[in-house]
This record gives sequence, C-alpha cells and structure tokens, in this order.
Amino acid sequence: MDRIESQPLHLKSDKKIIDKYFNLIIKKELNIDINASTEYVVVQNIVSKKLILVKTFSDSTIENPSLYLLLSSLIQQINTCSLTKRQIITVLEKK
Repeated sequence: MDRIESQPLHLKSDKKIIDKYFNLIIKKELNIDINASTEYVVVQNIVSKKLILVKTFSDSTIENPSLYLLLSSLIQQINTCSLTKRQIITVLEKK
C-alpha cells in the first residue's frame, strides 16, 4: 500500500495541502483566484473530539452564491472524509 494512501488526512498538519487543493478547484471551476486559507478554520468538534473544518467565509464569498456553494461542498467533503490525502495530492500533481 502506498505510504500516502495509508496516512489519513490530518487537518492541522495538512492545511497547506488543503488550501492548495481548494484554491485549485475554485480556479478550475469558477475561474476565481482566492486565498481559501482565510475562508475556514480547523477546530475540534466538542462532541466527537474530531478535528473539522468550519466556515469563516468572508463577505465576498458569502455574496457569490457559486463560490459559497463550491467552498461549502469542499469543506463538507473534507469533514466527511470523502476525499483522501492521495486523491488531493493526485489532483495537485496533475495541475
């Protein structure tokens, strides 16, 4: 098994990878250059004690329905573990 495949996505230590992935997907889908790192924070869920991404959307993101929905969807994919670290790295390598 690939070393990266077996490693889970760690939201704090992999934040730069997640930022790059979000920026790339937003650029591809909406042709918008954005610094996604300011649009969310990593926090610990009070109940489950798991790390999750929480939206801290700027006014410009909230005012753009397409960007709002795309970024919300990306955050949800990370929080539900729908994306693996390997998948994210593969997309970044293809850019």
